[in-house]
Amino acid sequence: MTIEDFRQAVAPKVQGTWNIHNTANQLKLKLDFFTLLSSISGVIGQKGQANYAAANVFLDAFASYRHGLGLPAYSVDLGVIEDTGYMSVHQELSDRLNKQSWKGINEALLHRILKASILQQTSEMNISSATQMITGIPVPQQQDSELVLHDARFRTLCSGNTSVGTETQARANDKAVQAFLAMLKAKVEKTTILTEAVHLVNLQIMKNLALTEPMEPGKPLSLYGLDSLVAVELRNWIRMQLGCEITTLDILGASTLYAMCEKIVEKLMCD
Repeated sequence: MTIEDFRQAVAPKVQGTWNIHNTANQLKLKLDFFTLLSSISGVIGQKGQANYAAANVFLDAFASYRHGLGLPAYSVDLGVIEDTGYMSVHQELSDRLNKQSWKGINEALLHRILKASILQQTSEMNISSATQMITGIPVPQQQDSELVLHDARFRTLCSGNTSVGTETQARANDKAVQAFLAMLKAKVEKTTILTEAVHLVNLQIMKNLALTEPMEPGKPLSLYGLDSLVAVELRNWIRMQLGCEITTLDILGASTLYAMCEKIVEKLMCD
């Protein structure tokens, strides 16, 4: 993203927060509470929106800063708000949400969360959570949830109820990737490698788009709702798992899944 894009998302939360804090101090106002609306994107990150994640990390830190000054402050890291705001008018994003890893918040619950944030600052209900509340992450998490698999910090949230000896889908996918890379190393014929690449990338896109059925390799990608954010996720996965440098433009500009995988295989076989 450009510097301008970064600043547009960061400035309202950073400069806006300082403005309220400094004005209250200058006017010698004794605030009863100072609730900051942050987001869990500052805790878990958010692909393609580093500016927004950074702005929310600042809010979490600022709450600790004010608390250290003996002033009331509390940062509420909101998850997905379902029935009002951005997600409510973008149903395709809500449909893509993995309900196993994330739990939506309705407006009534949001009001209760905000009330709790005020009570925390006026009566300190929970000393172990003096400046920050994280919402929208259900506990316990399943051992194969995307949150747990991709970030070791959240493994303590697991329920531990996965049967011993049961291979998770994630592990099966990892083995499939390793088998694909072994085929490349063994210089298996291109048609076989291409078939396997289509299969692997198809599985990843199904996960990113929460599709219940595999994509048809010959159909336009646009028919499945593949947008720029999903393209960023897919590009990162292809780079990390398959070792192929491909751009988001390569993904968005591909006419079909098959055409995109052809480009990936050509790059891999030339390296």
